[in-house]
Amino acid sequence: MSFLSPWFLAGALAVAGPIVFHLIRRAARERTPFSSLMFLRPTPPRSERRSRVEHIVLLLLRCACVLLIVLGFARPFFAKDIPLPQSASGGRRLIILLDSSASMRRAGLFDKARAIAGRYLDKTAPGDQAALLTFDNQLHSVVGFADWAAWGPDQRAALARAKLATVAPGWMGTQLGVALTSASDAFPADSGAPQARVIVLISDMQEGARLDGLQGREWPPNTRVVVERVDAKTTSNAGVGMMEPSPRAVSVDDGAHVRVANSSDSTKEKFRIAWTGGASMDVYVPPGQIRTFKAPAPPKGAASARLELTGDDEPFDNTTYYAAPEVQDVTISYLGADSPDDPTKLLYYLQRVFPSAPQRRITLEAGLALRPDAALAVVPGALTGAQCAELRDWIAAGKTALIVLTNADAAPTLAALLSAADAQIAEAAGDFALLGQVDFKHPIFAPFDDPRFSDFSRIHFWKRRRWDMPPGSQARVMAAFDDGSPALAQVDVGKGRLLVLTSGWQPSDSELAVSTKFPPLMDTLLQWSGSARAARSQFRMGESIPSPAAAGAPVQWEKPDGKQTSLPAGAAYAGADMPGIYRAQWSGNERAFAVNLPLEESRVAPLSQDELGRLGVPLGADAQQVATTAPVSARQSQRAELEARQKLWRWAIGAALAVALAEIIIGGWLARGAGDARTAT
Repeated sequence: MSFLSPWFLAGALAVAGPIVFHLIRRAARERTPFSSLMFLRPTPPRSERRSRVEHIVLLLLRCACVLLIVLGFARPFFAKDIPLPQSASGGRRLIILLDSSASMRRAGLFDKARAIAGRYLDKTAPGDQAALLTFDNQLHSVVGFADWAAWGPDQRAALARAKLATVAPGWMGTQLGVALTSASDAFPADSGAPQARVIVLISDMQEGARLDGLQGREWPPNTRVVVERVDAKTTSNAGVGMMEPSPRAVSVDDGAHVRVANSSDSTKEKFRIAWTGGASMDVYVPPGQIRTFKAPAPPKGAASARLELTGDDEPFDNTTYYAAPEVQDVTISYLGADSPDDPTKLLYYLQRVFPSAPQRRITLEAGLALRPDAALAVVPGALTGAQCAELRDWIAAGKTALIVLTNADAAPTLAALLSAADAQIAEAAGDFALLGQVDFKHPIFAPFDDPRFSDFSRIHFWKRRRWDMPPGSQARVMAAFDDGSPALAQVDVGKGRLLVLTSGWQPSDSELAVSTKFPPLMDTLLQWSGSARAARSQFRMGESIPSPAAAGAPVQWEKPDGKQTSLPAGAAYAGADMPGIYRAQWSGNERAFAVNLPLEESRVAPLSQDELGRLGVPLGADAQQVATTAPVSARQSQRAELEARQKLWRWAIGAALAVALAEIIIGGWLARGAGDARTAT
């Protein structure tokens, strides 16, 4: 026998009432008749406690009445083993989405998550379709829907558990938004009636997780997301991250800046950072804040170093790495004989617009000789035929040159560089000209594509040359004057590029050299030449490291754990899957790169589920209901139907009324008998 409301059985304890009342009942002593009481002092009769139960039948009837009433309220029924009906659509579709980001490396956290995933696998029905996915900064498939369908129904849970046992957390950041949207797209299309789609998200739900892509997302119909949050044993966590080196720093000796993040649920705020084998310093970071500090002096002469943070409870994010940036030597060839101290010439302003920095040393060589290793060549006027041939071959090999048409005599030089029969150049008439059109889509002008910086109309050009480009020319006009004539144009020469500027920047030609646009414009031009880009030395997990060699011998890459990989020159290294120092070796050269954990992973305080709901995520029931709601609801409905059909509670209440009536009759008969006996006495 089963009970629909078994908690009413606790009322059976009320049976103790009749028993206690029978045990403590007091009876008066028998009376003795006297002929006269007028001479006696009245005294109340004395009672005595009876230690034995009288009228056992009444006691049993009263106890039975209480028990029958309790039994009726508990709604008893005889259970029958009726199998649950399968869904007409063949079951539900279930995706178990397991967080494997770096924050899940905290003690015991991933074991809890894996146990929860295993329970969901065990509770799948034969008609269910399931998949097991993990995510960090992207989605990874462990068990797909095709794998699940290929296994036998009695083997699926065991085989999926075996796959689950091989999963471990990595070092990547948490892209929660990408994981949820990608998982919703991973469901197979419905072939018949729509099926329920359930995504079980098992994660620590850290507040540092990225939620990109959730706002405005249109979720497939019948989809719900169930959040299974796992909590760590400790809450006090802080992390340290290395910042990109300052452009003025050339080695670790120049110092480095670090950021320390303290979780908002942390109970600690004082920490210590120290170089391995070097100096240390104390830092103060309140809970929920991120602060920047200049790191203490590192070990002398170190090209790379490791910085440790102590004082919190979790060590997974307490180490950050630093690699000194590479110093670049850049050469610019100025093919002219101008005096560097003459303010009426181009060279005077050119040598001042490229100041050297510790990470980039720029050498400007003036003269008629072309440096083969130069990053940029500037031609201020006419060249000889031999110089033109040498410069054209140099450009065709993949270099960049800028020719400034300071007068019409530069026409033969321009024609020779373009391999054209002639170049039509003439002095333009008029008092001055302004720039009327600028191509902000070109890389040189792209940094100015902002309303705050895009105004070039205030620069006056007093003198300029009109260049009549021949029909069918492949030149790209990057800037034009207000009359439509080109001011700056690009022409491809072989693998390289030739830039043609039809006016000089010296004061006699224009106001370009004294404008605020000139320094950033020339710096962008130098970077666009391809040989002066600042090489990064700091990277985050998941980023590719550009090859330090553009051509030549293969590059040998070494990971922090000692594993090596050989890649062709120019191929980026995409195997940075753990924090540490990565080293590249090629043609006798060596370079170090630091790869660090995203600082967002240190913000491990739980994210409220309401935030997901606010972004439109269709949240479902709690974790326990997800695995058991459908079968438990069906089973409960069956039990209620059986109880309503049998109606045993009516028999229990009827029996209680019959017992109560019998108790009344017997109790009255016993009371009447006792009264007759006293009267007879």
